[in-house]
This record gives sequence, structure tokens and C-alpha cells, in this order.
Amino acid sequence: MWLSKGPGGRDENQNTAVHEHKTGDSMKRALTTVFFMAAVTAVFIAALAAVNELSRSRIRMNTRIQELKSVMYAFDVMPGGMREDALPPNASTGDLPWNNADLIEIRSREFILRSVPVPDSLKPLLKNSFLTTGDSVLIWIRVDSSGMPSAYGFHLRGKGLWGTIEAFAAVNADLSAMTGIDFLSQVETPGLGARISEQEFKSYFRNLGLGRFSHTASGQDGISMVRKKDASNRQVQTHELQAITGATQTCDGVLDMLNTDLRFYLALLRGASGVMQAGTEFSE
Repeated sequence: MWLSKGPGGRDENQNTAVHEHKTGDSMKRALTTVFFMAAVTAVFIAALAAVNELSRSRIRMNTRIQELKSVMYAFDVMPGGMREDALPPNASTGDLPWNNADLIEIRSREFILRSVPVPDSLKPLLKNSFLTTGDSVLIWIRVDSSGMPSAYGFHLRGKGLWGTIEAFAAVNADLSAMTGIDFLSQVETPGLGARISEQEFKSYFRNLGLGRFSHTASGQDGISMVRKKDASNRQVQTHELQAITGATQTCDGVLDMLNTDLRFYLALLRGASGVMQAGTEFSE
């Protein structure tokens, strides 16, 4: 008996097998591509993580160096005996030719960092402050050759025209005058409010009188801002700073920051009965 092939017969079976083989090859190529891309991505992620880890210590060191430059400037410590009056009016702290090793050596030799507790009685003084203090604040102490305090430093925080202003200020040991200030962070208008970071403005903080920050005169502002000063406070001590023309709101913000935060810190230092003993040493 003669039997005929069904529709397609052997040829149809062969075509199906070829199609399945091609489909398998395509899936293999797709999976290979996926695995390859995953491997490449993993390699790149590992490389970025390694670079980030290697650069993290350098970033920390650079941040520390920038802070130390500001601290030294506020304490009126210049690199290599440099005279401040040699700086141009628009100079900033970053322009000072510090050697990093010298910065770290001076910090280690002449400065102590203390965490000083804030008494409850002084916390109301921070009502209008932008400081975030918690139960203690950090006080930088510069000591002389006999180990006695010659000046104190601390962080200030206020509000300018466009955002937060952060500064570091220092006062002499008897709390009668400022030794200086530097502005760590600000986003004020270039050429106007941003000039608070320039030497011309900051020079008026040297020897700025703090006598009006007394307990008996607690109702008045300790510092004032005027349009024009005939002499620096190094030459003739006053409680006045020279404002920056065209930067009224920035200057007002700086003034509010000073009058609020300085009143708190001066009261804290007066009542600490020896900051060297009042706090615990803080390690950076």
C-alpha cells in the first residue's frame, strides 16, 4: 500500500529545527551581551569606588587645610612673618602663601580645641541665632609659650541676602577686642555682598572693641556699622565697622550675626571660670 507524505513532510520538520537553532543562537548572543554589559558595569563601579576611597582622605585634608587657613587668619597669624598690610584690598584668605606643613605644625604647637558645655542660663541668648549648638560648643584656644590662653576662637552663623553666612571669629584673652574674622562660606552677590570675604572689609575687625558687650549694657548692640571710617581699629579702636557700599542687606546680616553670636560666646567665656578646665579636649 502506497502512503503519501503529509503537508510539509520532512522539509517542514527540517525548517522547524533550523528556526529553533537560530532562536537558540539569538538568545545565547543576547545573554552574552547582557553578561558582558553587567561585567563592564561592575568593573566601572569598582573603579569609581576605588578612586573615591583614594581621594576621600585628600578631600578631608584639603577641607582641613582651608579651615586652618581661616583659623590662622582670624587669630592674626600670618605665614612666614608676612605683614598683613602688604595684602591688596581684594585679597582673600586663599591668597595667603601658606605651606601646609607649617599650618599643621602651628596648629599642633599653639592651639587647643575644647568642647565647652552650654549652661541653660545662656541658651536664651541663642534665640535669634542661626547657630546649632546643642549642649556644647567648640572653642579654639591659642596658648602662649607658658601654656596660658592668649585668644579664643569660635564659629559664627548668620543669614545674608541670598543664603547662610558662616564665619570664624577670634577674640583676645581678656575679651576686650576681636583679633579677626574670616568668612568660611557665603553666597552673596559677586562684587557687592561677596566682598565681605575681601581683605578691605575684614581688616576693620582687627582690634574691634567689644566693651559694649557687657552685662550692664546687654540691651544695646555691641557692634555698629558706619558708611565711612577715617582709620582702622588697629589705629584707633572703636566698636564700628565700615560697611560695603551697595551691600546693605549683606552687611545687616553680618551685623546681626555678630551682635547675636558674640554676645553668647563672650558670656560663655566670662562664666566658664577658665575654659582650659571647663571643657573637654576635642580631637579633630
